[in-house]
Amino acid sequence: MKNIRVSKTFLLSVSVLLAILNLGYASEAPAFKSKLFESGNLLISDDFDQGKYKGRYGPNKKNVKQLADGTLEVLPLSGTPGDLTIFHIYNVPSKFICHLRYKQVCSSSDAGAGIQIGGHKMHLGCTGDGYSLFLRNAGKTYKNSKVENFKANQWIDMMIEYQQGKMLLSINGNETIFEHEGVNMDGAKSIVFKYRNIDRTLFDYVRLWEITG
Repeated sequence: MKNIRVSKTFLLSVSVLLAILNLGYASEAPAFKSKLFESGNLLISDDFDQGKYKGRYGPNKKNVKQLADGTLEVLPLSGTPGDLTIFHIYNVPSKFICHLRYKQVCSSSDAGAGIQIGGHKMHLGCTGDGYSLFLRNAGKTYKNSKVENFKANQWIDMMIEYQQGKMLLSINGNETIFEHEGVNMDGAKSIVFKYRNIDRTLFDYVRLWEITG
């Protein structure tokens, strides 16, 4: 009976420890914050400092790897600096929030830091003094010259809040809301990083929520 009591005590201690660890893990989950939406489910929260990340990225895993400093490194498809880079954040819902921090590294300080939201449907590009957002379906371009450091070799903090017809775009703390019929991913389910003249792209973290309300 004494051995049984010890075993129960041990199991109870382990259960308490696991509960504490679970509470600690839950407290570290990023909180849902939004200007456009009321609620959402966290689908991805990758800090790239664990053994395996949860997000689905690609298309070529051979040029994607986690580094010891807790970042995700993406090289051009050929492995040669400056060649074509294509990198997808897959499984993006029809209504979502994506929060990410990334940096494009290259020898040119004037290189852009653009991405494509919804495949080729919305193209976000560097203009030298800010950014331009091209809505392909509408043939319309918006420009914002108030954003600082939206260029290569700088860490870029970006938040995208999207639903068809309306999108909030926050870059390094500068927020703009776009309302237009051309704000339309048209069924595409990825955010795409596609460019040349970049040696490598680093991701500090990626968060993705599916909007529920």
